[in-house]
Amino acid sequence: MKKTIVCLAMSCLLVTRCSKKETPAAATTPSRTATTESVSVPVIPAGTFNITSYGASTGSSDNTTAVLNAINAASAAGGGTVVVPSGTFLCGPVKLKNNVGLQLSSGTILKALAYGTYPGSGGTADVASLIDMSGLTNVKVSGPGTIEGQGSAWWTAYKDTKASGAAIARPAMIGLSSATTVEISGIKIQNAPNSHISVSKNNNSVTISGVTISSPSTSPNTDGIDTWSPNINITNCNISCGDDNIAMNNNSKYVTITGCTFGSGHGLSIGSYAASIDHITVSNCTFNGTSNGIHLKSNRTRSGTVQYLTYTDITMTNVSSPINLCEYYPDNTIPSSASADAAQAITTTTPVWKHITFKNITATGSPKAGLLWAVPEKPMTDLVFDNVKITATTGMTANYINGASFINGSRITVSSGNAFVSTYSSSITGINVTTGAPQ
Repeated sequence: MKKTIVCLAMSCLLVTRCSKKETPAAATTPSRTATTESVSVPVIPAGTFNITSYGASTGSSDNTTAVLNAINAASAAGGGTVVVPSGTFLCGPVKLKNNVGLQLSSGTILKALAYGTYPGSGGTADVASLIDMSGLTNVKVSGPGTIEGQGSAWWTAYKDTKASGAAIARPAMIGLSSATTVEISGIKIQNAPNSHISVSKNNNSVTISGVTISSPSTSPNTDGIDTWSPNINITNCNISCGDDNIAMNNNSKYVTITGCTFGSGHGLSIGSYAASIDHITVSNCTFNGTSNGIHLKSNRTRSGTVQYLTYTDITMTNVSSPINLCEYYPDNTIPSSASADAAQAITTTTPVWKHITFKNITATGSPKAGLLWAVPEKPMTDLVFDNVKITATTGMTANYINGASFINGSRITVSSGNAFVSTYSSSITGINVTTGAPQ
């Protein structure tokens, strides 16, 4: 299987992932092409610019202009760090500039303007992120302060307007597109109106580390981190939210996720837009009470190739479905039975999911062991379960799976029924599908 080596350059400013070429083995083992991808981290010039020197105060009802003035001053000086000191500062959307960092000090709360006063609120047109880094290079937001989204009123308005058929648009707390060499580290983000961090399209070299994200489990569409771009490192983050903890969408390539903890939320997800996704490496993560653990979701109109995914050293407790790979989205489109959906013509958006490895994974307290369900015209191929141990109430469903190998003692232990509820048109080896014991 693909070996991923993390190499720290002498300058400590570059993280390089080196995909080592391996000699092809058995016919069922795919060869790996030698590639090198890198994630650079920003270097912000010296110099600090305290927002209070530009008119900001904890007593102001809107510090947007003061924060922008501090950003402009830092940019005019060739770059530097804009400092938000301890205290609560109300602010509307601001955009950073090249070579500028934003530092939230200990005890800082940067609070988004409330719904109704936030620019664009209540309408259906896109609403600007609180902190926008789009089109920039060498930019940073760092902690240990807090961003408070004041999302509650937004969630209520969204639910009300969605019911009427014209849902309002809502902002992310941090958003970026077409940006390069970006770092978000140490901060806390809570109660976002929509997603907390949106790494949209055409970004490159993004580092997200030590970030704590928190919003209620009932808050709508409050994804922790969304990605649509290559070359992203996400490390040591703690994410509890009302939707996907992390969602990797089209063109998410060479994404490394390590040392993260996931609480409430819909899981560590790929999709529902799932095309041109490859070389996702997840390791040393913990899930507790998440509705899904490892989650791939899409359908015949939103997918394409998803391949070379590696999940290792993961612990899950009370996760509803530890491994959930389903090519029917949303869930209400899942066929009533394994044979109920006829094969269709293969198109450019047909899900093609393959070369996925699960290694050293333990899941306990799950209602069901998992779901693997491909469309009949293009089965999933080359799934490897290596030392995977799942304890659940009911078994795993595996339909249209062309090659699932359970090795190195992998087992499924259930308290009701068979280890596999269904194995329709599937090839599964190394496990007894009735008892779940290795064989």
